[in-house]
Amino acid sequence: MFRKREEIFTAKSGGTLEEMCSEILMQANDKGLLKIIFFCNAANDSEYLKILEVIRSLVESFFTAQKPLVSYIAQKPGNSPLAAEAIYLDDTTASIERHGRYTLLCNGTCKEIITEGIVPSDVAMSAFEQSMEIFSTIGEILKSNGFQPSDIYRQWNYIQHITAGKGGSQNYQEFNDARSIFYSNAEWSNGYPAATGIGTSAGGIMVELNAIKGCECPNKPIDNPLQIAAHSYSQKVLDGKVIEVLQERTTPKFERARLLGNDIFISGTAAIKGEESIFSSDAVEQAAETMEIMDRLVSKENIPVPNNGSRYNALRVYVKREQDIDAVSRYMEEHYPALPKHYLVADVCRPELLVEIEGIASI
Repeated sequence: MFRKREEIFTAKSGGTLEEMCSEILMQANDKGLLKIIFFCNAANDSEYLKILEVIRSLVESFFTAQKPLVSYIAQKPGNSPLAAEAIYLDDTTASIERHGRYTLLCNGTCKEIITEGIVPSDVAMSAFEQSMEIFSTIGEILKSNGFQPSDIYRQWNYIQHITAGKGGSQNYQEFNDARSIFYSNAEWSNGYPAATGIGTSAGGIMVELNAIKGCECPNKPIDNPLQIAAHSYSQKVLDGKVIEVLQERTTPKFERARLLGNDIFISGTAAIKGEESIFSSDAVEQAAETMEIMDRLVSKENIPVPNNGSRYNALRVYVKREQDIDAVSRYMEEHYPALPKHYLVADVCRPELLVEIEGIASI
């Protein structure tokens, strides 16, 4: 596998978008920079496209040599109008091949694909149509490099107005149905990817992913004893109508976490035990329940290889209501200090859920 690290940058000036973006880019060392993901709220799709155009233009002009992949997520950062996560490659023995919307890393037989946000041609299409087009593009990227869908180990699924829909449909369910159709073309004997499905304020559907093959290291799914696997949910916890091409609503196809080498990629996790939400209207209580579930997930006895325990490296904390950010961040800083954390305002996949957390841990 390839050694990577992540840094979080925030704009402190509060100036124009161009000034804040430039401030962040000046903080991001270009050495080994693979990808930079920007987070900024957008009121609608038109504003989203304008912000994306500014970001792409500034990145293009700022980096004169190896240009990083760029994604823009329409989520409001908790402590700044604009924030970014930068992904760096620390493996100096690897070669880097940039191919438009993705980068291919190579080191002997080991190869990894990292994509930027894959988006549809038209956000006016239904969530299902957008998702099917996106997965068609992903399939082409994978196939052209000799990868299978089952080589995906981490996936991020951004869904505008995730719990909304029309005529009895639900955007998240339509996305899940499209994902299930795409995944049906592969054999999944080693489990599904770790994944996050989270809401955005604009921009339609977007998917980012990492896929790997040919590496001699542990690559295993991790279940959580406190939760039913998402891909085994019953129909009663799924929402939205059944689309015509399917017999029933399909389940979210992801694992609670995935171990790759010494790293644990933790899927988006919320206050769900078994398959039922823990009903509390207090965001801090939900954050505490979520971390209890995650602590169990990455506990020594739950990791499927011999180990001496694990530690969190970084967390993304999604909070549905902006007014809850301060209380949730106080709880997280008190109970999980000295750990890089990124707070974002985002809708969660069930209406009653107020907090979702993802991250990376290492054994």
